[in-house]
Amino acid sequence: MTQHEFDDWIAENPQIFKAFCDEAIKAALKGFKHYSARTIIEFLRHHTNLREASGGFKINNDAVPYMARLFKENHPHLGNFFEYRSKAK
Repeated sequence: MTQHEFDDWIAENPQIFKAFCDEAIKAALKGFKHYSARTIIEFLRHHTNLREASGGFKINNDAVPYMARLFKENHPHLGNFFEYRSKAK
């Protein structure tokens, strides 16, 4: 997934990013200094699959690092909450 593809996807799925941010903030408020963005996505997948007949969120695994970076942009006070790898060139 490219940045452009992610930007298109997130524009169509803002509720997923909101849910991601909500869970990350909950973890931070519980005292976690660092957390896994993939764990949050798997948690969201699991809980929405149980709750919704539609099968829950459809999230490409390649979107997860972009979501973590977007979280950092939107919540700079929690900027080190996720660990970031360097983007491949």
